[in-house]
Amino acid sequence: MKKRILVFLLSLFLAGNNLSAQDQKVYSQFFMNPYVINPAYAGATGYTTFFGVHRQQWIGLEGAPSFSHLSFSTPLENNISFGALAFNNNENAIKTSGAKVSAGYLLELDRRQFLRFGLSIGGGYTTYDVDAGIDPTLLALSNTSFLMADLGVSYYYENFNIALSVPNLIGRNTVDTNGFSEVKLAPYENLTLQANYRHLINKDFSIEPHLIYRFSTVNLSQYEAAVIAHIGHVIWAGLNYRQDAGAGALFGIKIQEKGAIGFAYEYGKTELDGFSSGTFELSLGLQLGEKKKNQRQAVSFIHNFKKSKHEKSKSSKRSQYLAQQRAKAAEQRAQQAAAAATQTAQQATTTQTTETQTNTTETTTAQTAPIETATETATTATTESQAEIVSEEIDHDTPLQHRTKSDGVWEIGATYIQTRIDSTKTKTLKWHDALTDTPDHAELPPNTHRRVPGNILELPAGHHVVAGEFITYEEAEDYSDKIFEMGFHGSLVGHLQSLEDKKYVVVVHKGATMGIAMEEQKKWSKRQNLNHVYILNVVQ
Repeated sequence: MKKRILVFLLSLFLAGNNLSAQDQKVYSQFFMNPYVINPAYAGATGYTTFFGVHRQQWIGLEGAPSFSHLSFSTPLENNISFGALAFNNNENAIKTSGAKVSAGYLLELDRRQFLRFGLSIGGGYTTYDVDAGIDPTLLALSNTSFLMADLGVSYYYENFNIALSVPNLIGRNTVDTNGFSEVKLAPYENLTLQANYRHLINKDFSIEPHLIYRFSTVNLSQYEAAVIAHIGHVIWAGLNYRQDAGAGALFGIKIQEKGAIGFAYEYGKTELDGFSSGTFELSLGLQLGEKKKNQRQAVSFIHNFKKSKHEKSKSSKRSQYLAQQRAKAAEQRAQQAAAAATQTAQQATTTQTTETQTNTTETTTAQTAPIETATETATTATTESQAEIVSEEIDHDTPLQHRTKSDGVWEIGATYIQTRIDSTKTKTLKWHDALTDTPDHAELPPNTHRRVPGNILELPAGHHVVAGEFITYEEAEDYSDKIFEMGFHGSLVGHLQSLEDKKYVVVVHKGATMGIAMEEQKKWSKRQNLNHVYILNVVQ
């Protein structure tokens, strides 16, 4: 009996410091499943996800408080998500159970920025089991049922996230941990602000700092910080600190990046020295199936890195396959060029033989022709030579023109200054097939670059529909995989040496003509998360 009284009084005293009367959830491993403190995180992992947590406070103290919950969330179509959570809190004489369902929505601001909104509604039941001999005023409390609702919003910029939640939208009765009486918990008295950043040091190591600030207008506010290190795709470890509660150690194991087991230990408060060995928390997580392809933005603690080991293996095989295909294509082009060169040489030899035979015939005829005829021929040749063009250069003062012919072929028009043998000059506009015979010294139109051989990924001449430019091959390959995961197959990574800094591009379509490329560019630009698509022209 004395132990139960001790536990109850300690619970009332310490719960006030831990914000239980403020209806704000306190878990050491909140970073594994932030949905428990903010409904905006429903479906935010991109997977169908289950989480379970059990927190046992003050180990070794009989009747000490314990908290448990089980949650489920999943993304749906049209950027909508769904979640559900059930919980059970056992604080000695006070037992509270409840459940809620949540709906969320993802809003894309641009390719890097997103907003998530969430709203939950549910209900619960509180019972009071007070032994006689404790405070008589608590005996008057009756079992109560209540409604609950919470609201949240979360903002993402790449790997940075900040979120705000209102954990109590509906007022209800609860126990005042200071006055030992039933009080009304008013809505909007509490706010929870959360922020975190995921820093990927390399493909197998990342650091995640987390910060939570629980604000209250009726009690003391409280902050909590944690730093997590993900080591490979297998384990994580870290430390946390909660204001007025002390520090704790965090450790966890991932199972093929589909499941996770997390452990947390907090030493506890000094008021319990000699009564308890600390607080322990166990978390279990499970992600089912494959990542939803319709989720353009998702952050998973279990699948922390951009690619899992399995995904990196698939990506490597895919890259090797594409490289082999490009090598075969380059070899075929080389063979075709060699065959064309041989054919040209043969034609040149045949033409030279024919010209020699013609010249021999003309010489014989000239020797037997009358002198008048020879004189006439010389006069005609002189007249024609006076009209011959002796030099030609591009007029750079006249801008290049470009047009797309009815058959979709793109041509570039250059103005030439022609000088004739009689020193007269004229300007002539000549049209060139833009992909094959544009003059080397011509200044090309915007988004047009010359091909520089030497890289196996160097883009061939053509009209390429590009969805992004990147500095490194790895970044481009990651983005190509994202496009693939969204259901848009056929993207590939290319290289273009003449680009300034971001020389790797993700190509989503190569058009046979400019007309086809323009149609594909319009089509791809209408797709969500691919609104920066443009045509990149590559010439020989």
